[in-house]
Amino acid sequence: MFTLTVPEGYGAVIAVALGAIPVLGFVHGIVTGSTRKKAQIPYPHTYATVEQCKADPKAEQFNCAQRAHANFLENSSQTMLFTLVAGLKYPQLAAGLGAAWVVLRALFLHGYVYSGKSEGKGRYRGGLFWLVQGALWWLTVFGVAKELF
Repeated sequence: MFTLTVPEGYGAVIAVALGAIPVLGFVHGIVTGSTRKKAQIPYPHTYATVEQCKADPKAEQFNCAQRAHANFLENSSQTMLFTLVAGLKYPQLAAGLGAAWVVLRALFLHGYVYSGKSEGKGRYRGGLFWLVQGALWWLTVFGVAKELF
């Protein structure tokens, strides 16, 4: 039988990793679906064409929402894992970094979709999520290494 003892405060880690991050994914889906409808881009088309974007700013906005959502999906699973694992050794720090990641990703989404900046450059508003994600990765590796060596 295997027993896992979690540290005090681990509930905050779970709330961020298995609560806030998936909720943000749901928000991404709502934003993407809403902009798809406004741009009238039918399924199964993943993105509007260059021509559609030049003709209609709503198509460009949909592409920005779609790319923000795809980028979120590319990064959310590893961030959830890093938060959960790092939280076993450093629960307050992992929960804080995970929460910061969620806030920065929300800023990334908002800037990408609603800033009106060309080429999606509004995404830089939340671009520091990469540093937070790197910190969670480092904290995970450091915490595991500390236990092994």
